[in-house]
Amino acid sequence: MRPTKSSLIRNEGAKRRIIVKDLVIIGAGGFGREVADTVHSINRIKQTYNLLGFVDDGEHLKNKTINDIIVIGSREDLKALCSKRQIYAAIAIANANIKKEIAKDLEGFVTWENIIHPTAQVSDYCDMGKGNILQAFSIVGPNTRIGNHCMINSRSGMGHDARMDDYVSVMSFCDITGGVELKEGVYLALGVGIIPGITIGEGAYICAGSIVFKDVEAGATMIGNPAKRIK
Repeated sequence: MRPTKSSLIRNEGAKRRIIVKDLVIIGAGGFGREVADTVHSINRIKQTYNLLGFVDDGEHLKNKTINDIIVIGSREDLKALCSKRQIYAAIAIANANIKKEIAKDLEGFVTWENIIHPTAQVSDYCDMGKGNILQAFSIVGPNTRIGNHCMINSRSGMGHDARMDDYVSVMSFCDITGGVELKEGVYLALGVGIIPGITIGEGAYICAGSIVFKDVEAGATMIGNPAKRIK
């Protein structure tokens, strides 16, 4: 049976229909503004998000406009908004403890969204959770795993078989080589390098420019080449 003219029109209309997600960025600081730029870059290629604004608990920011984006209010304001419609969100904050507290507070209110810059290269064989942010020219190799609410900043790479638990923050120009494991809440500052197979313990902080040759204990602060514990 040949399709009718009206059914063909309906089908074409369905193809042209674009689903645009209402999105908020949690955190109106510097990284929040960078993530907003990433959202604009995504939308220039395909209209994917309706950026409603920033969410920030700083009372002095409410209703202010930052780079033409309004601060719609606090988390409590966001919860009220979520009662009316589905809201997608990502946390643009590097501090693991703050990210964790916000994620738990808003679980069930928002839908956590992975924000991935169009220039990021992510393997089809990466197992990725929710609420992650991957910035420009970041690279994620095959058979990797990224948990929830992680961030990989511009020009950082994650090699094959590497693992990243929840709330990890990776600054720009970091090299996470094959088989490296980053436990929950690890922070890699600018330009950190980690040789293959190393495990970085929960909550460890690796200072800028450090090169890690040995496993790092939970909660340690490391600096230097080779990286040595200072705290």
